[in-house]
Amino acid sequence: SAPGSAPVAVGEPAGPLDPLCFASQAEIEAQGLEPTRLFIGQISRELLDANTTLRPLFDSFGNVQEFRWVQDKGVLYVSYSTFPEAQGAMQGLSSRSIQGASKSLNVR
Repeated sequence: SAPGSAPVAVGEPAGPLDPLCFASQAEIEAQGLEPTRLFIGQISRELLDANTTLRPLFDSFGNVQEFRWVQDKGVLYVSYSTFPEAQGAMQGLSSRSIQGASKSLNVR
């Protein structure tokens, strides 16, 4: 099979999820945050192609509108069409290890 075609291994959460993972859309907006946009940190800067490695993980939670990898900072910005999609990704990927990408994703 072609390199990169295997699914990326996602580990169990490293600890309790951030309470923000369970906040309502109104609570997130009250903090001045965009409820459909996620910031993902703690990604290895050595990851060369986030689009191939990580995008399928985020696509599995819904309709991704924005997928922007900032390699020199090890961060990713992902926006979804709806708040439930963004919240599902936050709950599903927060604090999880991603093979070859992160020991513990910081999803906010």
